[in-house]
Amino acid sequence: MENNNYGIWIGEDSTIAIVENLKIVFLRLKEDLIASILYYNSGVVGVTYGYGNKSIGIAHTQTKTAFYDGENKLVKNNEEAEELIKLHSADIISYDEENEKLVYKTYDNRIFKNFLAEKIEMNIFERSNEIDNSISIVEKMARWNIKAYYNLNTKQIGAGIDTRKYSIFYTVDLNGNQYDNNYKEFIYCRVGLQGYCEKGWAMLPTIQIRHYHTSMLADNLASIQEYQPNEEWFVEDSCAFPADGGWYWTEKEVTDGVIYLNGCGGVVYEIHRR
Repeated sequence: MENNNYGIWIGEDSTIAIVENLKIVFLRLKEDLIASILYYNSGVVGVTYGYGNKSIGIAHTQTKTAFYDGENKLVKNNEEAEELIKLHSADIISYDEENEKLVYKTYDNRIFKNFLAEKIEMNIFERSNEIDNSISIVEKMARWNIKAYYNLNTKQIGAGIDTRKYSIFYTVDLNGNQYDNNYKEFIYCRVGLQGYCEKGWAMLPTIQIRHYHTSMLADNLASIQEYQPNEEWFVEDSCAFPADGGWYWTEKEVTDGVIYLNGCGGVVYEIHRR
């Protein structure tokens, strides 16, 4: 895989985010089955399957997930999940130069063709933002929110690639969800379109595999578009979930180092300059 393929690639039934040492893949394998595959240092380190699709009226039925922890031991929530890592380790990612498409081929010869939605230069992750109050709050949020990360321990794995246009991450914590005791595990693999305006930050989720919900846009190619939030839909001192399906977080306070936004239920989100 050449460096010039770093970026966000999108197909009708797939999204692939690629940066140095890290890839996050989403595939619609069936109408009611979405897979997310996490690569680190060229190898598959995690696979999550989500069953159920909001578009056909099923919020969620089951997840299967497995990953290698910091001691290279396999952690899983389902006996069948171990096999998923073995299977998807045979998947192949290649670039079709003639048609300028990224091609993902699964172990069972399913082909997913992807168009470049956003080019990524690795220097955007250097986080060298200086204090500059001449730029707008919109530009500050867009710049400061850019990041790429990978971390894990014995029960948790997390990776993310956030650009100006997209927020893509893979999170599995089999310790559970600190915010909701109803679930014994926390699974959250997601692709979202980023949107900023003077009122705050918004995100339009296009793919989700969660411990209670699984969905993908009916035509995932629609997620190549830019996302512009509607300022009238922001709610003062709170979050909002308007009819377009977006998640809206209203600006609370702006300092030289942190932008604070109102989440739901009194939660405050932070976007850090460094």
